[in-house]
Amino acid sequence: MGFHQRKTTLSAFALATVLAIGVSVPASAETRVYVTRDADGNPIFSDRQSTGAEAHVVKELPSMPAFRRDAPATDAPAPEKSAEQTTAYTSLSIVTPSNGTQLERGFNGELEVSGVLTPALSKGDRVVLKDRGQEIAQGQQTYFSLKDLDRGEHRFRLEVQNAAGETLLSSQTVTVFVQRSSSLAR
Repeated sequence: MGFHQRKTTLSAFALATVLAIGVSVPASAETRVYVTRDADGNPIFSDRQSTGAEAHVVKELPSMPAFRRDAPATDAPAPEKSAEQTTAYTSLSIVTPSNGTQLERGFNGELEVSGVLTPALSKGDRVVLKDRGQEIAQGQQTYFSLKDLDRGEHRFRLEVQNAAGETLLSSQTVTVFVQRSSSLAR
């Protein structure tokens, strides 16, 4: 990255930071920010126009309110879950890749599979990633980074399993086509 690119990137970052920290605007509002440069060429941001200032119209970024969790009614510790109690998971879905994705040559069969589970994974349960019904990865997360996938069709599905290996919830199946050069063509 050259000096000019780095300077432009830093300027954009500084503008975003000033807007995020110092400017509060109503939902879906626009705001004007004025940018001037000091003697060394460093950007100076302001909400007031001055001689030679460049005006930038900035729209508020979409945001989501924080999740608020109610505190327990008493100071007594929460009871431990018994082995028979299980979490009632409501949804599990693969977010990326999308169904029908074509992984072109040059990616060396590298792919990231990411999902969303509601509610969060309970202690003792695990998330399993399957390809054509065969387990290829497992863990406490819904994100898996895969390397060196064989060429051809892959059908990925996420499952939540308990400690006994019973499937509690499954995601949709996502089909991905991996294109790789044949080893016979070398």
